[in-house]
Amino acid sequence: MATAVREFDCLIFGGGLAGSVLAWTLIENGKRPLVIDRFGKSRCSQVAAGLINPIGGKRLNLVWEAAKQIHFAQTFYKRLEAKFGRQFFSERKVARLFSNESEQCLWDKKKNLVEYQEWTSPLKIDELPNYLVSKELSGMAIKGAGIVKIPDLIASIHQGLSLENALERTEFRYQDITVRNGSIIWKEYEAPYAVFAEGHLATENPWFRFIPYRPAKGVIGKIETRVPLMDTVLIQGKFLIPNREGSAIVGATYDWESRTDKPDAKGITELESFLRKHLGTEWKWQEVHAGVRPTIPGAMPAVGPHPEFSNLFSFNGFGSKGATQVPILAKALYEFIWRAESLPMEITPIRFQKNANLLPQRWIAVEIARDRVKQHLVAGDTVIDATTGNGHDTLWLAQSVGPTGTVYAFDIQNSAIEIARERLANENAPAQIVFLNTCHSHIAKSLPSEISAKAIVFNLGYLPEGDKSIITKADTTISALNQCLTILQPKGIISIVIYPGHQGGSTESNGVLNWAQSLDKKSYATEIVSNPSGNLNSPYLLFVQKVD
Repeated sequence: MATAVREFDCLIFGGGLAGSVLAWTLIENGKRPLVIDRFGKSRCSQVAAGLINPIGGKRLNLVWEAAKQIHFAQTFYKRLEAKFGRQFFSERKVARLFSNESEQCLWDKKKNLVEYQEWTSPLKIDELPNYLVSKELSGMAIKGAGIVKIPDLIASIHQGLSLENALERTEFRYQDITVRNGSIIWKEYEAPYAVFAEGHLATENPWFRFIPYRPAKGVIGKIETRVPLMDTVLIQGKFLIPNREGSAIVGATYDWESRTDKPDAKGITELESFLRKHLGTEWKWQEVHAGVRPTIPGAMPAVGPHPEFSNLFSFNGFGSKGATQVPILAKALYEFIWRAESLPMEITPIRFQKNANLLPQRWIAVEIARDRVKQHLVAGDTVIDATTGNGHDTLWLAQSVGPTGTVYAFDIQNSAIEIARERLANENAPAQIVFLNTCHSHIAKSLPSEISAKAIVFNLGYLPEGDKSIITKADTTISALNQCLTILQPKGIISIVIYPGHQGGSTESNGVLNWAQSLDKKSYATEIVSNPSGNLNSPYLLFVQKVD
């Protein structure tokens, strides 16, 4: 194996708006970053509207440090325009129309506050966009707003990074990142610092998963219309951003359940209802997309160091405020790392420490299990997900065996089956999938008698984000494992992710380990993979392979 060389000042994992702007900020300040990004892994930045709006949300709150952040963002975008010879930012007027009486009452309480005076003015009926079907509406005019062409901006920055040999267009896996005192190593690259800016995918980050991300899927689209559109942006629950070429951007919905980048029918229907209300029928879709925002309760991002690993940083969780907040906070993070300037406590990850789940996270173990099992699979295989949960394992199993393969997915909770069924439908999972709403201790009698499986996957414990009192237990798990031995094909593999850290977990873990030790070594090869940290509460893996 080639020895890593210290080649960069910082490794940045994720090349959306946050990672790209941070990388360019470092370059502007004489540093050499490396951005690791697989285009399209998360599409949030590629479909974002790029709206800079000092007053947002249902509560009509003023953006944190609005004057400072918006001025800094505008200056940054104009500087990049001069660098790349392209326009990225344009100022826009915004008409914020109230959706109901409660919004009107809320604004009546806030409109005379001093901090709002710079950003708002009364909305006059004759100042409303002339394309509206009805002007019998109340609201306010918002000043200081603008639009950033985020996809164009990212493309230009990536082009600049490529010229600096500072961009790796590839996927990364957390288990391939080595964290040492004073250095981070990934493949043949090494740097003293690493920053994670991977958007909603950070829910799987083994170092920063204590941050309580609430990923929110949003549907957004582009329409064509014969209605003469002005420059004014319309906001009323959703937004309509006119373009000068007879088109407009419309968005965005909020779906807290789905994490796919596929537009859903419900979201499209919401946008169409909004469009009919304001444009009538004088429009048609040009394109519709979806992306998942990395939102955090409290609407503040997570920017700063890990509480224990001082050379690991988060630069994430900007949600819909990315165009406004990313530039100034990229500079703040640079100054924190290299100039020892302080960061506001309200944005640092450590603020979640008191609420952090101190149990080690399961995601890195799951990824190792997935990668090992996939090495055994080919198209057309039959496989079993013995603990379906939210359907993550079911999905990659289906993708691995393809349209000619079959996946049998077990879970005792009907709610889990429904979540998994929707996830696989949204992803157009190619395999034949049979869901079985029963305990995996009934696995043998629930399957056709002739079934033999190439791989069987267990992910023990409780349903993530579900009822934590419903857990897998030693007696039913061991019963299921014994039945799986008779179902498993020769050379087939059983993968078990075990969690000793939760209540009841140690009993099940000990039982499963004792079961594995009792297996005939001539018939079954076993392997235990534990967390290199040595933490006894950490999840670990047990692989069982049938020898013949």
